[in-house]
Amino acid sequence: MVDAAHPHVVLVGLSGTGKTSIGRLVAQRLDMPFADTDDTIEARTGRTVREVFAEDGEPLFRKLEADVIAELIAAQEPTVIAAGGGAVVTPATRERLRMPETFCVWLTAEPAFLASRAAGKAHRPLLDDDPVATLTRLATERQAWFEEVAEAVVSVQPALTSEPKPQAKARLADLITDMVQMRRRRHTLDHLVLVGPMGAGKSTIGEIVAKRLDRPYIDSDDEVERRTGRTARQIAAAEGLAALHRLELTVLRDSLSKETPAVIGSAASVVDESTGRLALGMARHVVWLHADAEHLARRTAASGHEHRPIVDSSVVQQREPLYRSVATAMVDVDDLAPEVIADKALAS
Repeated sequence: MVDAAHPHVVLVGLSGTGKTSIGRLVAQRLDMPFADTDDTIEARTGRTVREVFAEDGEPLFRKLEADVIAELIAAQEPTVIAAGGGAVVTPATRERLRMPETFCVWLTAEPAFLASRAAGKAHRPLLDDDPVATLTRLATERQAWFEEVAEAVVSVQPALTSEPKPQAKARLADLITDMVQMRRRRHTLDHLVLVGPMGAGKSTIGEIVAKRLDRPYIDSDDEVERRTGRTARQIAAAEGLAALHRLELTVLRDSLSKETPAVIGSAASVVDESTGRLALGMARHVVWLHADAEHLARRTAASGHEHRPIVDSSVVQQREPLYRSVATAMVDVDDLAPEVIADKALAS
């Protein structure tokens, strides 16, 4: 039975991202059936995708494609679906891909890289003339539609350029499988996670909330330092922000895996990647401690935060919609006393 806990998994993205081959591997790992919309259209019409385009035109092909996706999503058995590169063009399809019982993963890569993989393929008639120019145009035209439907985004290019294809696709399938399993566990873990930017008071509020709930408190910065013997700022300076953020995400995943319910003060960065947002989604309670820029600047200046790397204010603003997307509640901290903020967090 398809529902939010057992969703269809739909892979979307431009031609050449590996939706079909990676999708088959994901289906094997999850023991789910697999369907490719292009293959289904060819089986139903008795013609290739190229022939349908040539004889009937793109509008009719898009209608056939939309009908196939509608039927697959209406099915009672959860299925891994590799959607055609242009499936998101159709408004009705985008609406279906946003349904709670559908988990949509957007596979991405640079147009030039995709052109080297997709050019000359018989079932991709749109790429006949100038694949790089065409894919660049399509990427621009369809980006907003991909963003509209995708719950998760996976860049396939790093793996496919650094490893042999079988290993790269296996690793990408493992990553997507992990995402699906996290999505299935949405709001099932009895932890309370505090999210928000540096200076919002996560550590102070977290300790108060944990004491009132009689739960352990796990602070991301403290855990990073305990594991490495270095502060977050030192790690960022030596290895880069990307390395620090990977470690912070690992700390979050490990904290969420603990059986004893805890209060977790997460790093500000964990919302940056799809994996982090999906991990946060497993917790029953995610409280966003929201503060305006002036308040954050005052708090940061007062406390020093020498252990944290300096983050540009534009990054803080970019993260706000991501915090909103994962939060089950929001508390405006403003200039409230920590005890008052804790009250609001517990009441939310």
